[in-house]
Amino acid sequence: MAVEAAWFIVNARIEQNHLPGMYLGRNVRHDSRNRAYPHERQDRQLTTQLWTRHIPILDQGSVGSCTGNMAVGALGTDKLFGALPPSPPMLDEALAVKVYSGAEDIDGDGPYPPNDNGSTGPSACQVLKNMGLISGYTHCFSLADVLDALEDGPVGIGSNWYDSMDSPDSSGLVSVSPGAQVRGGHEYLCRGKDVSAKLVYLDNSWGSGWGAKGSFSMSWDTLGRLLGEQGDGTVPIPLTAPAPTPVPVPPQPAPHPGPDDADLVLYRQVRAWAGQHHVGQNGAIARDLQHWIRAKGF
Repeated sequence: MAVEAAWFIVNARIEQNHLPGMYLGRNVRHDSRNRAYPHERQDRQLTTQLWTRHIPILDQGSVGSCTGNMAVGALGTDKLFGALPPSPPMLDEALAVKVYSGAEDIDGDGPYPPNDNGSTGPSACQVLKNMGLISGYTHCFSLADVLDALEDGPVGIGSNWYDSMDSPDSSGLVSVSPGAQVRGGHEYLCRGKDVSAKLVYLDNSWGSGWGAKGSFSMSWDTLGRLLGEQGDGTVPIPLTAPAPTPVPVPPQPAPHPGPDDADLVLYRQVRAWAGQHHVGQNGAIARDLQHWIRAKGF
C-alpha cells in the first residue's frame, strides 16, 4: 500500500545587507501544508483599485521587522480595518515589532529582542490570527493569484529585494535593473493595481520620506519575476469573513532532484503564460501548469 509523503518545510535564510533607514528582514519558509489553503482565483475580469489605508506609513528603523510592518499595514487597510474587533490594539510600530517577534518564534528564530534574524509573511499572519485580529489567511502562488486576490483586499508580498529597488523613480516606480544584485529579503504590502498600466501599488515600511510618501509601484512583470524567485503572497482574511477551510490537495512529495533537460525546455515555454491572468478553461490549464512548475522545483 502506498504511503503518503509527510509534509515538509523549505527554509532559506536570506543574507541581509542592511542600509541605514532601509532595513530588510524577510526569509523563506514555505510549508507544504499551505497548499491546502490557496487563494481560490475566480473567473472574473480584473479591475483597477487602490484599497484605502487608514494609518500612516510605518518605519521599522534599524530592526528587521518588515513582516510585522506588512501585517499591521494590512490591518490598517480596507477591508480588514473595518472588521477589527472592538477596542483593537494601536496599529503602530510597537504592534509591528510585537507581531515580528511572534513570527520569529514561529520560524524558530525568536523572540525579538534579543534575536533579530528576520521572519516570514505567513508567520506574521499566523500571529494576527492568534491575536484574534483576522479570521485566517490564504496563499498566492503566482502573479495571477495576487492580481485576483487584490480584487478583495490587500496582499502581503515577500520577495528578494534588489539594490536597484532602493531608489524609485520620480513616480515611485521600482525595477530590477540589469546587473542589479539581491540585497536581501523584504516584506511589503500590496494595496492595489492599475489594469491598463499593468502596475501594482505597494506600501513600504521605511517611513514616509522614502519613495512616494512611503509607497511605491512596480510592473506586473517585475512582481511576477520576484514571486518566481521563492517569493510568496499572503492574503489576510477579515474577521467578518469565514475562516478559510482546507481543500483537498495531492500528497506533496519531499524535495527531489531537479528537472531534466526536457522539463527545462517546457518550463521556459510556458512559465510566462501560466503566470498571467486567465479565465475559464485557460484558467484551469494555467493552474495545472503552476502545479507542475512547483512540483518540478522551478
